Amino acid sequence: MACDAAVLAAVGRGIAPPTLRFYEWSPPAVSLGRHQPEPDPRAAAVLAARGIAWVRRSTGGRAVYHGPAGEELTYSIVAPIGTPLLDGGRSESCRRIHGAFIDGLGRLGIEASLAPAVRRTAAAIRPASRLACFAASVPYEITAGGRKLMGSAQRRTRHAFLQHGSLPLAGDQRVLGDAWPGSLRPDRWTTVASETGRTPDFQTVAEALADSISRAVNARLVPGVLTPAENDEIGAA
Repeated sequence: MACDAAVLAAVGRGIAPPTLRFYEWSPPAVSLGRHQPEPDPRAAAVLAARGIAWVRRSTGGRAVYHGPAGEELTYSIVAPIGTPLLDGGRSESCRRIHGAFIDGLGRLGIEASLAPAVRRTAAAIRPASRLACFAASVPYEITAGGRKLMGSAQRRTRHAFLQHGSLPLAGDQRVLGDAWPGSLRPDRWTTVASETGRTPDFQTVAEALADSISRAVNARLVPGVLTPAENDEIGAA
Protein backbone atom coordinates (compact mmCIF):
# COMPACT_ATOMS: atom_id res chain seq x y z
CA MET A 1 0.00 0.00 0.00
CA ALA A 2 2.86 2.38 0.79
CA CYS A 3 4.39 1.59 -2.60
CA ASP A 4 1.14 2.38 -4.41
CA ALA A 5 0.90 5.70 -2.56
CA ALA A 6 4.53 6.52 -3.35
CA VAL A 7 4.06 5.85 -7.07
CA LEU A 8 0.92 8.00 -7.08
CA ALA A 9 2.83 10.88 -5.50
CA ALA A 10 5.74 10.55 -7.94
CA VAL A 11 3.55 10.32 -11.04
CA GLY A 12 1.55 13.28 -9.77
CA ARG A 13 4.73 15.34 -9.51
CA GLY A 14 5.80 14.31 -13.00
CA ILE A 15 8.96 12.54 -11.84
CA ALA A 16 7.85 8.97 -12.62
CA PRO A 17 6.15 7.42 -15.65
CA PRO A 18 2.71 5.80 -15.70
CA THR A 19 3.10 2.54 -13.82
CA LEU A 20 1.43 -0.87 -13.85
CA ARG A 21 2.35 -3.28 -11.06
CA PHE A 22 1.29 -6.79 -10.06
CA TYR A 23 2.13 -8.16 -6.65
CA GLU A 24 1.37 -10.76 -3.99
CA TRP A 25 1.19 -10.48 -0.21
CA SER A 26 3.50 -11.96 2.42
CA PRO A 27 2.25 -12.47 5.04
CA PRO A 28 -1.48 -12.60 4.15
CA ALA A 29 -3.41 -9.51 5.17
CA VAL A 30 -6.78 -7.80 5.11
CA SER A 31 -6.80 -4.35 3.51
CA LEU A 32 -9.48 -1.92 4.62
CA GLY A 33 -10.89 0.97 2.62
CA ARG A 34 -9.73 4.44 3.49
CA HIS A 35 -12.88 5.30 5.45
CA GLN A 36 -13.64 1.92 7.02
CA PRO A 37 -13.43 1.60 10.81
CA GLU A 38 -10.71 -0.55 12.35
CA PRO A 39 -11.62 -4.17 13.12
CA ASP A 40 -13.66 -4.48 16.29
CA PRO A 41 -12.21 -6.65 19.11
CA ARG A 42 -13.93 -9.80 17.86
CA ALA A 43 -12.79 -9.36 14.27
CA ALA A 44 -9.28 -8.43 15.40
CA ALA A 45 -9.09 -11.59 17.51
CA VAL A 46 -10.17 -13.80 14.59
CA LEU A 47 -7.56 -12.24 12.29
CA ALA A 48 -4.80 -12.41 14.92
CA ALA A 49 -5.52 -16.08 15.64
CA ARG A 50 -4.87 -16.85 11.97
CA GLY A 51 -1.77 -14.70 11.71
CA ILE A 52 -3.49 -12.19 9.44
CA ALA A 53 -2.51 -8.54 9.73
CA TRP A 54 -4.62 -5.64 8.51
CA VAL A 55 -3.61 -2.50 6.63
CA ARG A 56 -5.45 0.55 5.38
CA ARG A 57 -5.56 1.48 1.70
CA SER A 58 -5.35 5.04 0.45
CA THR A 59 -8.39 4.23 -1.72
CA GLY A 60 -11.98 3.74 -0.63
CA GLY A 61 -14.03 0.60 -0.87
CA ARG A 62 -14.47 -2.32 1.48
CA ALA A 63 -12.37 -5.02 3.12
CA VAL A 64 -10.39 -7.46 0.96
CA TYR A 65 -8.52 -10.57 2.11
CA HIS A 66 -5.18 -10.92 0.32
CA GLY A 67 -4.19 -14.57 0.70
CA PRO A 68 -0.73 -16.16 0.58
CA ALA A 69 1.38 -16.39 -2.57
CA GLY A 70 -0.40 -18.14 -5.40
CA GLU A 71 -3.89 -17.45 -4.11
CA GLU A 72 -4.41 -13.84 -5.16
CA LEU A 73 -3.10 -11.21 -7.57
CA THR A 74 -3.17 -7.52 -6.71
CA TYR A 75 -2.76 -5.00 -9.51
CA SER A 76 -2.01 -1.29 -9.38
CA ILE A 77 -2.26 1.28 -12.17
CA VAL A 78 -1.05 4.86 -11.73
CA ALA A 79 -1.26 7.41 -14.54
CA PRO A 80 -1.55 11.18 -15.02
CA ILE A 81 -5.02 12.69 -15.10
CA GLY A 82 -6.23 12.81 -18.68
CA THR A 83 -4.06 9.96 -19.97
CA PRO A 84 -5.45 9.15 -23.46
CA LEU A 85 -7.35 5.87 -23.81
CA LEU A 86 -7.11 5.23 -20.05
CA ASP A 87 -8.59 8.13 -18.09
CA GLY A 88 -11.88 9.96 -18.58
CA GLY A 89 -13.07 10.52 -15.03
CA ARG A 90 -13.49 8.05 -12.18
CA SER A 91 -16.23 5.90 -13.71
CA GLU A 92 -14.93 6.00 -17.27
CA SER A 93 -11.37 5.12 -16.30
CA CYS A 94 -12.69 2.20 -14.27
CA ARG A 95 -14.72 1.03 -17.27
CA ARG A 96 -11.73 1.30 -19.60
CA ILE A 97 -9.30 -0.49 -17.29
CA HIS A 98 -11.72 -3.28 -16.51
CA GLY A 99 -12.70 -3.54 -20.15
CA ALA A 100 -9.06 -4.16 -21.00
CA PHE A 101 -8.71 -6.73 -18.23
CA ILE A 102 -11.77 -8.59 -19.54
CA ASP A 103 -9.89 -9.06 -22.80
CA GLY A 104 -6.94 -10.52 -20.91
CA LEU A 105 -9.15 -12.78 -18.82
CA GLY A 106 -10.82 -13.98 -22.00
CA ARG A 107 -7.48 -15.23 -23.26
CA LEU A 108 -7.25 -17.26 -20.06
CA GLY A 109 -10.58 -18.88 -20.87
CA ILE A 110 -12.79 -16.77 -18.61
CA GLU A 111 -16.05 -15.29 -19.87
CA ALA A 112 -16.10 -12.09 -17.83
CA SER A 113 -18.24 -8.98 -18.15
CA LEU A 114 -18.74 -5.57 -16.58
CA ALA A 115 -21.27 -5.18 -13.80
CA PRO A 116 -24.13 -2.98 -15.04
CA ALA A 117 -23.98 0.74 -14.41
CA VAL A 118 -26.91 0.65 -12.00
CA ARG A 119 -25.92 1.57 -8.49
CA ARG A 120 -27.81 -0.15 -5.71
CA THR A 121 -29.12 2.00 -2.89
CA ALA A 122 -27.63 1.63 0.56
CA ALA A 123 -30.95 0.26 1.77
CA ALA A 124 -30.65 -2.59 -0.72
CA ILE A 125 -27.33 -3.68 0.78
CA ARG A 126 -27.43 -5.40 4.16
CA PRO A 127 -25.32 -3.51 6.75
CA ALA A 128 -23.00 -6.49 7.32
CA SER A 129 -22.35 -6.87 3.59
CA ARG A 130 -21.01 -3.33 3.40
CA LEU A 131 -17.88 -4.58 5.16
CA ALA A 132 -16.54 -6.93 2.45
CA CYS A 133 -15.51 -5.93 -1.06
CA PHE A 134 -16.58 -9.22 -2.62
CA ALA A 135 -20.05 -9.13 -1.06
CA ALA A 136 -21.38 -7.11 -4.00
CA SER A 137 -20.36 -5.58 -7.32
CA VAL A 138 -20.46 -1.89 -8.12
CA PRO A 139 -20.87 -0.45 -11.64
CA TYR A 140 -18.18 -1.50 -14.12
CA GLU A 141 -16.51 -4.04 -11.84
CA ILE A 142 -15.62 -7.41 -13.34
CA THR A 143 -17.98 -10.35 -12.88
CA ALA A 144 -18.17 -13.90 -14.23
CA GLY A 145 -21.40 -15.84 -14.24
CA GLY A 146 -23.04 -13.07 -12.24
CA ARG A 147 -20.46 -13.32 -9.46
CA LYS A 148 -17.77 -10.80 -8.61
CA LEU A 149 -14.35 -11.76 -9.93
CA MET A 150 -12.28 -8.62 -9.35
CA GLY A 151 -12.68 -5.85 -6.80
CA SER A 152 -11.12 -2.43 -7.42
CA ALA A 153 -10.90 1.01 -5.86
CA GLN A 154 -9.56 4.34 -7.03
CA ARG A 155 -8.01 7.50 -5.64
CA ARG A 156 -7.58 10.67 -7.65
CA THR A 157 -5.33 13.62 -6.86
CA ARG A 158 -4.98 16.86 -8.77
CA HIS A 159 -2.48 15.46 -11.27
CA ALA A 160 -2.71 11.65 -11.17
CA PHE A 161 -4.92 8.73 -10.29
CA LEU A 162 -4.36 5.33 -8.71
CA GLN A 163 -6.55 2.32 -9.29
CA HIS A 164 -5.70 -0.95 -7.61
CA GLY A 165 -7.63 -4.13 -7.12
CA SER A 166 -7.72 -7.78 -6.15
CA LEU A 167 -8.15 -10.82 -8.39
CA PRO A 168 -8.58 -14.07 -6.40
CA LEU A 169 -6.69 -16.81 -8.23
CA ALA A 170 -7.53 -19.81 -6.12
CA GLY A 171 -7.94 -18.18 -2.73
CA ASP A 172 -10.81 -17.81 -0.34
CA GLN A 173 -12.46 -14.66 1.01
CA ARG A 174 -14.35 -16.56 3.71
CA VAL A 175 -12.02 -15.39 6.45
CA LEU A 176 -13.90 -12.08 6.23
CA GLY A 177 -17.15 -13.89 6.95
CA ASP A 178 -15.54 -15.44 10.02
CA ALA A 179 -14.21 -12.11 11.25
CA TRP A 180 -17.38 -10.18 10.41
CA PRO A 181 -20.31 -12.66 10.46
CA GLY A 182 -22.82 -12.09 7.69
CA SER A 183 -20.45 -9.95 5.63
CA LEU A 184 -19.91 -12.36 2.76
CA ARG A 185 -21.95 -14.97 0.90
CA PRO A 186 -20.09 -17.60 -1.15
CA ASP A 187 -22.48 -17.25 -4.09
CA ARG A 188 -21.53 -13.60 -4.59
CA TRP A 189 -17.90 -14.06 -5.65
CA THR A 190 -15.69 -16.38 -7.68
CA THR A 191 -12.03 -17.07 -8.50
CA VAL A 192 -9.92 -17.68 -11.59
CA ALA A 193 -9.58 -21.34 -10.59
CA SER A 194 -13.34 -21.73 -10.23
CA GLU A 195 -13.92 -20.24 -13.68
CA THR A 196 -11.21 -22.17 -15.51
CA GLY A 197 -11.18 -25.47 -13.62
CA ARG A 198 -7.43 -25.29 -13.06
CA THR A 199 -5.00 -23.68 -10.66
CA PRO A 200 -3.71 -20.51 -12.33
CA ASP A 201 -0.10 -19.39 -12.39
CA PHE A 202 0.48 -15.86 -11.05
CA GLN A 203 2.95 -14.94 -13.78
CA THR A 204 0.69 -16.20 -16.57
CA VAL A 205 -2.25 -14.17 -15.30
CA ALA A 206 -0.12 -11.06 -14.77
CA GLU A 207 1.26 -11.27 -18.30
CA ALA A 208 -2.22 -11.64 -19.80
CA LEU A 209 -3.49 -8.60 -17.90
CA ALA A 210 -0.40 -6.54 -18.74
CA ASP A 211 -0.76 -7.36 -22.42
CA SER A 212 -4.40 -6.31 -22.32
CA ILE A 213 -3.47 -2.90 -20.91
CA SER A 214 -0.71 -2.54 -23.51
CA ARG A 215 -3.26 -3.16 -26.26
CA ALA A 216 -5.78 -0.77 -24.70
CA VAL A 217 -3.37 2.18 -24.55
CA ASN A 218 -1.55 1.21 -27.77
CA ALA A 219 1.83 1.34 -26.07
CA ARG A 220 4.58 -1.12 -25.27
CA LEU A 221 5.12 -1.76 -21.57
CA VAL A 222 8.72 -2.04 -20.37
CA PRO A 223 9.95 -3.47 -17.04
CA GLY A 224 11.13 -0.90 -14.55
CA VAL A 225 12.15 -0.32 -10.95
CA LEU A 226 11.07 2.20 -8.35
CA THR A 227 12.80 5.57 -8.58
CA PRO A 228 14.89 6.92 -5.68
CA ALA A 229 12.10 9.41 -4.95
CA GLU A 230 9.54 6.61 -4.73
CA ASN A 231 11.78 4.59 -2.43
CA ASP A 232 12.26 7.65 -0.22
CA GLU A 233 8.49 8.10 -0.05
CA ILE A 234 8.04 4.47 0.99
CA GLY A 235 10.73 4.79 3.65
CA ALA A 236 8.99 7.83 5.11
CA ALA A 237 5.57 6.13 5.27
